[in-house]
Amino acid sequence: MGKIKKLFGNFNMTWSRVLILSAAAAIYTAFVNIVPLFNDTSVQDIAVYLDWWFVFAIFIVVNCNKWWEASLKCFVFFLVSQPLIYLIEVPFSSLGWSLFGYYGYWAKITLLTLPGAAAAFLLKKKNWLSVLVLSVATGYFAYSCVMYFTMAVWNFPHHILSCICSVFLALFFIFILLDKKELRTAALILFVLILIIFVIIALISASDNTKTIDLGDGEWSYTVEDDSIVAVEIGQNNIAAVSPRKSGGTYVRFSNADGNEREYYVTVSGGGVWVYEFTD
Repeated sequence: MGKIKKLFGNFNMTWSRVLILSAAAAIYTAFVNIVPLFNDTSVQDIAVYLDWWFVFAIFIVVNCNKWWEASLKCFVFFLVSQPLIYLIEVPFSSLGWSLFGYYGYWAKITLLTLPGAAAAFLLKKKNWLSVLVLSVATGYFAYSCVMYFTMAVWNFPHHILSCICSVFLALFFIFILLDKKELRTAALILFVLILIIFVIIALISASDNTKTIDLGDGEWSYTVEDDSIVAVEIGQNNIAAVSPRKSGGTYVRFSNADGNEREYYVTVSGGGVWVYEFTD
């Protein structure tokens, strides 16, 4: 544990090491995105969600000596790593250069690292402000833990490793970055409270994850391309209810005696349902 603590506070984070870390993170992330075997698994989560990017950012910040240094080095890390991920993936993607259309999301995060890393520099103070700053990261880990668990329920055992890892990372940072018992206790209580809040939100959301479609007048029937993914039921007033069964995507088509047809593509992820209608 002592050697790990030295890495998070006494590592010489030079500019060259920032660039090496950027390249290494980018190459790994691009690799797990390219290999089909890793699709929708815990291994690929680094390419989709923020968990490990929090780890990289905190590692850089606590190994800087000035707040402005932490801000600039964290910014450069994201500025280099994120475009490099897409650049590596372009030759392997059917989207080609259009893949950079997804970069907008990460570009915003990159800009937020400038003020975010400056605020995160307070972690080095190891005081009550450090607890509040750390709660941002542990709060996200609480959210991601619940998110991954929900996704695992619908596509077990995918993402269950990420769920466990989220809890581990929260506890890891609490015990590595805080050295006083009262600070650690407060940080643990905050983490547990936030975790409970997200569990409650997830339970409420899970009880209302059915989408409805108003078909209008007529006698309608339907076909589902893969009924293992969703269940469909046409109720009163021709309101069709689409409920999730497992993660995936499938087509749902409705038709009536008048020759009217309506086609939808339904996606189920983490128990949530998204319905897209095809129109001429």
